[in-house]
Amino acid sequence: MPQAEADRLRKLRGQGRYTADERFEGAAYAVFVRSPHAHARIVSVDTALAEAMPGVVRILTGQDCSGLGNFPVLDRVGKGLAIPFRPVLATDIVRHPGEAVACVIADTQAEALDAAEAVAVDYDDLPAVTGLADDGPLVHPGAPGNVAMRHEAGDEAAVDAAMAAAALVVETEIHMPRLAPVTLEPRAAAARFDDGVFFIRAPHQGVNEMRRDFAAVFNLPPDRFHVMGGEVGGGFGPRNIAYPEYAAVMLAAKLTGRPVLWRGTRSESFLTDIQGRGVRVRGRLAMDAAGRFTALSMQYDADLGAYISPVAVFANINNPLQSLVGCYDIPAAHAVFRMMHTHAVPTGPYRGAGRPEMALLIERMVDIAARRLNLDPFALRDRNIIPLEAFPFKLPNGPRYDSGDFARLMRTAKDASDWDGFAARQQASPGVLLGRGMALFIEVSGGGGAPDEAALTLSAVDGRAALRIETVTASTGQSHPRTFALIAGPRLGLPEIAVDFVASDPGTHLSGAGSYASRSTIAAGSAVAVAADALSSRLRGMAALRANCAPEDLHLAGEAVCRMDGSPVCGLVDLLGEAMTETGRVAPTQAFASGCHVAEVAIDPDTGAAVLTRYLAVDDAGVTIDHQAAEAQIQGGIAQGVGEVLGEEAVIDAESGQPYAASLMDYALPRADDFPGYRVIECNTPSPFNPLGVKGIGEAGTTGALCAVTSAVADALGGRDLPAMPFTRERLWRALRRSIGEINA
Repeated sequence: MPQAEADRLRKLRGQGRYTADERFEGAAYAVFVRSPHAHARIVSVDTALAEAMPGVVRILTGQDCSGLGNFPVLDRVGKGLAIPFRPVLATDIVRHPGEAVACVIADTQAEALDAAEAVAVDYDDLPAVTGLADDGPLVHPGAPGNVAMRHEAGDEAAVDAAMAAAALVVETEIHMPRLAPVTLEPRAAAARFDDGVFFIRAPHQGVNEMRRDFAAVFNLPPDRFHVMGGEVGGGFGPRNIAYPEYAAVMLAAKLTGRPVLWRGTRSESFLTDIQGRGVRVRGRLAMDAAGRFTALSMQYDADLGAYISPVAVFANINNPLQSLVGCYDIPAAHAVFRMMHTHAVPTGPYRGAGRPEMALLIERMVDIAARRLNLDPFALRDRNIIPLEAFPFKLPNGPRYDSGDFARLMRTAKDASDWDGFAARQQASPGVLLGRGMALFIEVSGGGGAPDEAALTLSAVDGRAALRIETVTASTGQSHPRTFALIAGPRLGLPEIAVDFVASDPGTHLSGAGSYASRSTIAAGSAVAVAADALSSRLRGMAALRANCAPEDLHLAGEAVCRMDGSPVCGLVDLLGEAMTETGRVAPTQAFASGCHVAEVAIDPDTGAAVLTRYLAVDDAGVTIDHQAAEAQIQGGIAQGVGEVLGEEAVIDAESGQPYAASLMDYALPRADDFPGYRVIECNTPSPFNPLGVKGIGEAGTTGALCAVTSAVADALGGRDLPAMPFTRERLWRALRRSIGEINA
């Protein structure tokens, strides 16, 4: 049975092994004491009563963490970023609700919970700043006005001139609320310390990123940290970093001499997991008398929270700049970014990571312009798209798109969605407000801070050739074992069942980044292809000596080396007296996925309830390796995009800074019956930027759904002002009532 299929069956049978399932002999259990305040001075921490309770092994406070370093922050965009120190356990001031103040270690989970309640912390409550306010109490002295960084890009003078000469300028402002990354398993950690090496199991998206963070905090070389993998329960971006709790558990294991387990609760995850979005975008789009776009300007304000997660600034600036003009040939563009602190849990990359924010701003302005000009949304876009012959296309601010056929994407989407049949569907839907929306988008995928490597080992096992693939890019649900087998297997003439995938071995020395930024197939997949081609070359060279022919006259198929007429020279296993290993290595590269999504939404005017009734996704993934996995990734992304539009919001009280969403009773995740049976269509143009011609597809569904469903809601409202996101039934009801003068608020 292929490894990918075996993994699926194992999980369906409840046999998956998550961090909370980890067992270390003689382990103690950790429970954290957390701040109930958004902003407060710690007057004292009294652990005396708790330390005397049964089973308590040790209690760590901020004083035990003195000497530990800061969590690293990737600062590759612009200059002047003020990076505050993020403690493992707070010592003097807490800066967001849920920040850890102490860590109780006990023989059992129950004893640790009891002792944690006995830790007495005296706080002096301080005023808090919430939301993207331009004034308020400082979060960090090093960030005046709570602005950690301001960055500009593009040609402001050219944009100003084009705006002044424009026949029409449209503008909009969008607030994208914070989102909670509700993964299947809440965060957890299991750590032990042996012979100077930390061993830790925690849900993560990349072993090298975790090592990087731990090395910085503990001031030790990365090879002193063995990060174990396994089931993750979903990544979505927030699991690509180390957290203070992980470092505390590791420190506790070292100080107590015992393995330590921490099993976080769902409420702890809502309080402390890196959250997504928290962005306000403002934009202006200029066009001439012929309806051609001439300039775009935007301001992008990001709520970083109390501390800066490692790639939050990079994702919030770099990713939008990679697609600053969307799919349109706009000659002038200018952008201003502000990275701002608040007294809330830090934000960071969340499925899309800056791409949906940029796409939504552009697509909303194009829709507004189409309504103002009384043009069909497809028609206005068709007038302004980047033509096929212009690729590779250089943006006015520098980046280059690799490939795309936006006209074909739109034609396919318009026909397959029965766009022209919408009027008939409206007539057949009395009593509801039916709206349709489309979105044309492009987004960067791939990249990374180091070359990616894949080690392939071919050996004889039970008389047959078997291939082992090792990378540092682990699967968090993307079906890496099958995808990589589909890349390597045909190159070596092996069936999928003969290929075994090993990800993020704790002691690996392979270079590469984790599974994020829709990069796995572009980066690790390309490295697998390079290594497989090298193995193929070696095997054909060895067989050519037997066949007295040139290696170019041979190919691999059916677990054998064959002549071009299909006759075998020898079996692969005949060439494997010893195992053969090749390591493929590729430099970081990017590719630009694109798509055209169409959605229809029905709104009940009496209640404001919005229901998604139709959905179509047409996507350009370059070259699709695994069609099933690609479609599943798009479907999962759509679900997260729809959830963001119609219900999800990590609400924070504006005065106290207290989070209202602390459980699944308070946070409106979409459910399976919220979705119609939607279609996914491939419409690919290969990328010339990588050996496989692939583009990342893991986040396209989120970007497309966010834009298309928002557009459909706006259409259903018939030009009325959109309420704040998400478009809950109360907000939609109020928007409808305001439009007919029934309410004033």
